Amino acid sequence: MRPLTIGALGITRPPVDAVLRQAAALEAGGVDVVWYSDHFLHWFPPGVWTPDLVPHAAASRTPHVFLDPVPLMAAAAQGTGRIRFGTGVTDAVRRHPAVLAQTFLTLDHVTRGRAILGIGVGEAENIVPFGMAYERTASRLIEAVEVIRALWATTEPVDFDGDHFRLRGAILGAEPYGDRPPPLWMAAHRPRVLRAAGRLADGWLPLILDPAEYAASLAALRAAGAAAGRPEDAVVAGLYAWLVVADTREAAERLLDESLLLRLVALTAPAEEYERAGAEHPLASRWGLLDFVPTDLTREQALAAAAAVPGEVMRRHYMWGTPDDVVERLGRFRAAGMEHVDLVDVAALGDPALAASAPERLGAIIAGLRAAGG
Repeated sequence: MRPLTIGALGITRPPVDAVLRQAAALEAGGVDVVWYSDHFLHWFPPGVWTPDLVPHAAASRTPHVFLDPVPLMAAAAQGTGRIRFGTGVTDAVRRHPAVLAQTFLTLDHVTRGRAILGIGVGEAENIVPFGMAYERTASRLIEAVEVIRALWATTEPVDFDGDHFRLRGAILGAEPYGDRPPPLWMAAHRPRVLRAAGRLADGWLPLILDPAEYAASLAALRAAGAAAGRPEDAVVAGLYAWLVVADTREAAERLLDESLLLRLVALTAPAEEYERAGAEHPLASRWGLLDFVPTDLTREQALAAAAAVPGEVMRRHYMWGTPDDVVERLGRFRAAGMEHVDLVDVAALGDPALAASAPERLGAIIAGLRAAGG
């Protein structure tokens, strides 16, 4: 197993100066990768974004403020020298795989070999409201990665015949900055995409809540890689971790119980998590992260759905508590094979005052992971 590397969520909203300062600070603090979301929408229905419900609304007219991660990564690279930059994650619905292949080769040069293409099936909230087709997502993702790999493998013409993408004499003549293309990481959860990740990816970035489930999924991924003739360690085993971190366990638990925004984010948990808690998903969602479209909900519907999230789901969906609590829980994933973790602290969604001290708590978590042998 590789030494543990650590990622953190990058800022993707104005002002850009804050984006650049954060990247430099994360590099100085020992973070290895900054992962930038690729979103149009946030998880919050517009009807609830009012000061009487959400203190954040007093400072921002809308939660749906996202800048394009690609130029942000290019800009942040100019003020840093070691830290890497990745999308956590983009998709091949809004961005054609040939465009992704060229874009990330460009970033590979701009960052001097520090760009990572993180890609997944996409999320309905970023696709359906904008009139794009959101169907057969697994096969589309797999084909897209195959197209990217094919274009990166040669400067000769490429033909590709798929159900979603067709290439005829397609040439991408730019070569990588170094001796290989940028690493390609896949957000894979279901068996078919897990197998594809084992065969095609350099890294795996899932959102999995249980260490035993993580170990089983990783074993399936590794088996698929071995069947394709790849080395056992061909894919870096990552984890996307939602955190609610506070100075005390009681303060973190209070955020879970009282925060409307954290409850709305928990609607992205899969239906299986609700079933495990003896409840149905409030939106009858098969997999909340993929098919929850917040702009479909009225204020009343959003409030009812948030109120219906069981406490057990809240406590499983987030790694919560003090920095030491988070380190202890992440240790179980490390024992299950985790080699990289993307630390996504969303405590400030529950209390905006926590934003100022978030870097200190992140630093404590990083120190704890390093001290534990990561």
